[in-house]
Order: sequence, then C-alpha cells, then structure tokens
Amino acid sequence: SKIFSLDSSESIKQHSNMAEINLGSDSKADNRAAGPEIPSSSQKPQKLIGNSEQKSDTYSTEELNDPAKIKVTIADASTPLIVLFGPPSCGKTMTLIRLTRYLRSINGYAIEPVTCFRPAHDKNYEEMCSGFNAMINSNEAAASTNKINFMLIKIYYKGKAICQILEAPGEHYFDPKEPKEPNKEFLPYINAVISSRNRKIWAIIVEPDKTNPNMDSQRGNYVSKITNKLKKNISPHDKILFVFNKIDETPFVLSPGKAHIKEAMKETNDLYPNIFIPFLNINPITRFWKPYNFDFIPFQTGNYSEAADGALMYQEGHDAYPANLWNTIIKLVRG
Repeated sequence: SKIFSLDSSESIKQHSNMAEINLGSDSKADNRAAGPEIPSSSQKPQKLIGNSEQKSDTYSTEELNDPAKIKVTIADASTPLIVLFGPPSCGKTMTLIRLTRYLRSINGYAIEPVTCFRPAHDKNYEEMCSGFNAMINSNEAAASTNKINFMLIKIYYKGKAICQILEAPGEHYFDPKEPKEPNKEFLPYINAVISSRNRKIWAIIVEPDKTNPNMDSQRGNYVSKITNKLKKNISPHDKILFVFNKIDETPFVLSPGKAHIKEAMKETNDLYPNIFIPFLNINPITRFWKPYNFDFIPFQTGNYSEAADGALMYQEGHDAYPANLWNTIIKLVRG
C-alpha cells in the first residue's frame, strides 16, 4: 500500500523560494479590483452563522429573509481561490485555523481577512476581521468555530499574494437536513464564486464513519450534490483536492504524518460510493499512471478535550498535516 510520509522540516524547506511566486497582488494593502485573468496551466460542530443576534448583525433584512439575496465580493480575481467545500461539522473552520497557525509559524507568511468580502452592513463580519487574530489563537474551539464560518482570507509570502481561502457555512454547500438537497441549486453567491475568473482549487472534505452523525445517512446524497451540481458547473481548469479530515479517527495512521493512502481512499469510496467517478482521468495515455484528476491527502486539525466548565478545548496536532496540505495547495496553485 502507498504510505504517505511527510517530515515537516522538509516541508518548510520546500517554501524557501516562495518569494518568487507572483500570482496576485504585490502587497498586503492591495485589495484593488482584479487585474487581467491569469490563465490556468492545466471537528467539531459549527453553527450556520451563530446565534440569532449574530445573524441579525450579519445579514441585511433582505438576506435574513432569503439566503438567495446574500451578497459577497471577491474583488481580487487574479489571486487563486481555495474553496473549502463540505457539509456542516466536517471541520472546514478548524482546517482554516490549523493552516493559519502553521503558516504564521513560518517566517515570511502573513494571513489577513479580506475586509471587503461582505457589505458594510455586516457588523459581525467587521468584528470577525478585527478580532481575527484572537479567534485564531483561541484554544477554546467554540470561540472560533461559532464565529469564523463565513470569511475570505488572503495568504501572503513576503508581501506577495499567494492565494485566497473561502470558508462559508456548510449548509450552503450541502445541508444534510434538507430532503431535496441532491437536486437543490447552489445559492447565487456560490454560483458567483463558481463562475468567477479566479483560478480555483476545490478542497472537498470527506470524513470517517461515525464522526459526523448528521452525515451518516446522507453520504450518498453528498456524492450526488458533488456529481450533479458541483462537477458539472466548475471549470475544467479548476483543480480538485480531496481532504480526508479526522484521519486520526481511522486505523490508517501509522505515526504522526504517516498514513496508508490506498486504504484511506478505499474507505472514502466505500463511505461515499462513486465519489471519485466524476474525476476519472480519461486521457488515453496518462490514465495508466494517474487514474484520477485530483489530489488526495489525509488531515488532522488536532485534539479536543472537555474542560471542567464544559468548554471544548483545542490542542493543535502534528505540523506534518498542515505542512502537507499547504505544499499540495502550492503545487496546485502553480499548476
């Protein structure tokens, strides 16, 4: 079986030439309207937005009454966009937090929220942006996951924009409580993201059995949503990355940073039947050594324990996981 192994020190070395990457804006302050399109070369439960007070602060009356009216702005169409795609409670927010913490530990990186992503009426988003560092650094899981759930961030290396990462409510991608979900259209703002000129990497999150109760009977519908609504609408030049989150909840981990990829992929296909079929490589030559047009990585955000007061405390996991995630993103960004 293929074994994934990553030494985090080697991973950090792989970034040493990052200053030469120029995929977007030239400085942190540059949030101007997009320039010319760059052609492509080829864990815990979260709330939708938070409590009712946060929803009122977050949405206009029009948006609150009809999610189809939600407005977002991706002003920079020249910097690649990574979309964290997955249902509620699959770990999108904690993945963003773990990756942010990891990159900030490496000299030269800066991660900042894009303040113009939401309209001025979204006071909750404004507070999220101003309190971004505090939320990222909090070791109380709920303090972050209840707040950072609708945000666009931008990652810089030595002042150069490398990519943007979009974190949106899981219900907007796939709602396991919606019986007509497989045939349900995406909200207009997600369709706007799909049709934007940004080079995009779709990070599709999957998870082990019995780690997300709402999904236990809905995995087939999740596959249908990906097959019928996502794959058919995204650009053929977009990149696909499957992130097997919560790998620590499986028997496939050999040691920190080492896992049986072949078994993890088989488990994914068993739990989500035919999820890889839309991404088959039909090239008559390359399909013999690359059967699918996607990357697949194992991931773990960290460990969670309950404090005496009932708070869920978070301790970040091994650096090998965010290191591999970032190196894979960089590879796909470069094309």
